Amino acid sequence: MLQASSCTGNAERPRGAASAPASGLTFLNLLEVEERAREGLTKMSYDYFSTGSDTCTTVVENRKQLARYKLLPRMLRDVSRVDTSHEVFGIRSSMPVWVAPMAMHGLADPQGREVATCRAAAACGVPFTFSTVATSSLEEIQATGHTAAIFQLYVIRNRDVVRRWVTEAEARGFKALMVTVDAQRLGNREADARNKFTLPSGLALRNLEYLSTGSTTQARDAADGSALMRLFTAEVDDSLTWEFIPWLRSITKLPIIVKGLLAPDDAELAVRYGVDGIVVSNHGGRQLDYAPSGLEMLPAVVAAVRGRVPVLVDGGVRRGTDVIKALALGASAVLLGRPVLYGLAVGGQAGVERVLQLLRNEIELSMALAGCATLRDIGPHLLLPPSRL
Repeated sequence: MLQASSCTGNAERPRGAASAPASGLTFLNLLEVEERAREGLTKMSYDYFSTGSDTCTTVVENRKQLARYKLLPRMLRDVSRVDTSHEVFGIRSSMPVWVAPMAMHGLADPQGREVATCRAAAACGVPFTFSTVATSSLEEIQATGHTAAIFQLYVIRNRDVVRRWVTEAEARGFKALMVTVDAQRLGNREADARNKFTLPSGLALRNLEYLSTGSTTQARDAADGSALMRLFTAEVDDSLTWEFIPWLRSITKLPIIVKGLLAPDDAELAVRYGVDGIVVSNHGGRQLDYAPSGLEMLPAVVAAVRGRVPVLVDGGVRRGTDVIKALALGASAVLLGRPVLYGLAVGGQAGVERVLQLLRNEIELSMALAGCATLRDIGPHLLLPPSRL
């Protein structure tokens, strides 16, 4: 894989054209990088990353919902200096974007894996969310030195293992926990069944090795194939309720962010049970097909929360204008998913840096064109009512 590019992560960037492509990476936007990645990935890996559940209707609707909103720019505003810097939960970022939690980065880059993604996020000044189902370990992520790493937690029945994950993440300097609550059972992902998805030889699900009750050798053998993933899927706690949040609070001092809410009533319950933040999300269309998009439900969730906790959103973000639309609807920040994996597949760490750099450049330019010098200038006044496409 290619080496890292010079993504500085500065909050402000001089005006002008986008920076020159690094290390020969010439894709110009986050839609184009997917086509480049598709050419290099195996069909099994590309389908795993790109498809959703059942008819994949929700995957498509995530993008369509973003397109339904139009931006109404304001003129004669001083945009000689545009500041995209951002902070939420005390976690600073060069832009209002976090790298979303995604499983098995090793499918995109067997050498770099999540470590390469994390290093790219650090170079660009962007928080990185590390999945429970990762092909790197918590220790390896700590070793990158990134100071804005978040641990995404899947809850399994074995609370001793859950406690071990949480305790280790806190000890290794992770800044928050992101609890995924919309995957107590996995969605019907027909592409994976058709491709007979298996974890390629040589990749290990490092965090899941704790699940093995056998010998060290058995754990290693399971991690090298797909047996451990099957064990994990069987262990995910489908009896999980809101009472888990007080238990989690009792074992950690980290901020608790709940990911996967869509209903305003659930957002109200989340606040009542003491979460520190919410991610409005339909899991990239990979769980319940025909669920609404995160953006579609964002205004209602923001209204239900009434400013008591930050609300983040994900689903279909590909352009800087998508980020501005989400902020105008009340989001504190957005999570960026699949394009990060595509960048990793195309160019390793440098590919991810290119993806993040392009997105930040687009956010900065779109803010200037809309008449917004800071993120505080972005609000509902920038949006026209959504059209029906």
